[in-house]
Amino acid sequence: MTFFERETTTVRIPKQRFGSRQNPVVVVVPEQLTWRQRLAFAIGRAAWKRRRVFLPFITSVACLLATAVAHATAPRMWVGLAFIAVSGPAWLAWAERQHPADNKRVRTWRYVLSAAVLVVGAWAAACIAFGPFTSVLPLVWLLLTITGHVLWLRTRRTTVNSTEETV
Repeated sequence: MTFFERETTTVRIPKQRFGSRQNPVVVVVPEQLTWRQRLAFAIGRAAWKRRRVFLPFITSVACLLATAVAHATAPRMWVGLAFIAVSGPAWLAWAERQHPADNKRVRTWRYVLSAAVLVVGAWAAACIAFGPFTSVLPLVWLLLTITGHVLWLRTRRTTVNSTEETV
């Protein structure tokens, strides 16, 4: 299956000397793509087939750009984000007190969600307060990006495996 129409090049050979009644010979040669075009098509097809895998990276780049813009335009916004970062562990304490969970998976998801809100909120608040490329903040961004990517792939793998088992 091709995603593009291949053009053809027509080469006409003039009439031969033997007589004017003979038709000219027509040679049709398909035009070949250059190596750069083939490489561009291959990379484009591979990226399109795996576009869901790029979602955590695109999200993290968007967050980095958003914190850079917020740092430049409204640097006092970090206070609100610091409050949001603290709300994760506060929610965990409230949830454990009001609705204690006996299931280990529920407790694990609560702890992971609380830690994610704390770390991401603290990172965003620090980026807005001090700038996204200050000190160790780019390294924290990289670690968050890798962690999000790994969790995304792990979650997708378990959902794919569970749907295959039910079919």
